[in-house]
Amino acid sequence: MFVGRFIVFLQTKREKTKNMEVKDIFELRKQGRIEEAYDAIRPMYAVHKGKYTTLAMFWTASDMLKKRLGEKRVEEAQKIFEALLRVLPSIDDCDSKAHAAVVNAALRLGKEVENFSMLQFLEQFGAEHLTEADWKPVIPEAKEAAPSGERKFPLPSNALRILTLAFHDLQRSPTPERALKVMPLLQEALRRHPRDKNVVRHMAQVYVIMQEPGKAAELYRQLLTRHHDSWLYAELAELTEEPGERAALLIQAITRQRQDKFRSGYHFELAQLLAGRDNARAAYELERCISIRQQQGFHNTREIEDLRRTLADAQPVDEASQQAFYRKMKEKYFPKER
Repeated sequence: MFVGRFIVFLQTKREKTKNMEVKDIFELRKQGRIEEAYDAIRPMYAVHKGKYTTLAMFWTASDMLKKRLGEKRVEEAQKIFEALLRVLPSIDDCDSKAHAAVVNAALRLGKEVENFSMLQFLEQFGAEHLTEADWKPVIPEAKEAAPSGERKFPLPSNALRILTLAFHDLQRSPTPERALKVMPLLQEALRRHPRDKNVVRHMAQVYVIMQEPGKAAELYRQLLTRHHDSWLYAELAELTEEPGERAALLIQAITRQRQDKFRSGYHFELAQLLAGRDNARAAYELERCISIRQQQGFHNTREIEDLRRTLADAQPVDEASQQAFYRKMKEKYFPKER
């Protein structure tokens, strides 16, 4: 009995779909009946890919992607997104709304879905297809009336947000082959924003991946003439072989970082560098690292314990002596910085 009713249900559904026209699909969308519209257009699109059928297929799929993301059904959402990419070239997109829908969907997937590959999206979509609108800063829309006189600060453009997410993707597996996938977008971003801190830093990171540390170091030095973020000093330190300069860079990273929890790693790197050269100062740095980690509730790593044993006989210098050392190194390597 159940099987018979189910067959009748399917036949009725097919019959309704068969009698539908594209305008009925758009009416269903207008009424918020998203799943019905999507189920109805799919068989129509399978046999006829005309202008309006294709439009209906694209927009109902776009609706479903948002719905599936809201339901945390991310695998289905990603499959729908792949379908959108296939349909997009067939769309009569004179107002670029379909293009914008795909870009916004990619950004949402990149933010909400852990295994979404923005690099793969760039490879499929092509950085050259980003429009001028994609490069313009985004003015946030206030959800409620803003207080009189309150200023709205623009957000990074969609293109720069894609670039940021692409680098997060690249960092999961930083290979030259994957770095090449982001290069067209990065080069265009650098052309448009040659002084943007994040863009220049990304280019430096690509040079590191491409095993061109000299070019990367030169970009970091350019950045440090304008910006003094602790991580910029630390990242340049990783590329610096001369011990004195490297120590000075790590000292700058320590003193420029206001939050203790982010200083501990810099203290440890400096301790490693000083060990065997000045064990008393190395022991001070190691103590600072361990103290911060204990305050944060972290245990010592194997590397910390190994260095601790190496420096077991060293008596740490006092705070005043180490601060004098910091000042001396800064004056020697960064005399122009305040």
